Amino acid sequence: MWMSECIVVVDRNNADANTVADIAAALKEMGAVEFVNESQYVIGASVPAHELPTVHAMDGVCYVRCVFNYFCGQQPAKAA
Repeated sequence: MWMSECIVVVDRNNADANTVADIAAALKEMGAVEFVNESQYVIGASVPAHELPTVHAMDGVCYVRCVFNYFCGQQPAKAA
């Protein structure tokens, strides 16, 4: 499966009032969250490449930058 390392910027004034923690939790369901910077409204995550349009369409997300893509031969590990 192709994975994308991406940086997600959250709109602090989004209409649905989604917080950085809410969006990070949704990203964690798709793949893995690398870091969360709540003061700067930025999340670093690894998600399947085919999910990037979904991340872009999330309410509260104002910008997604794909840093790089890589092939992963296995599914991302789920949190215990």
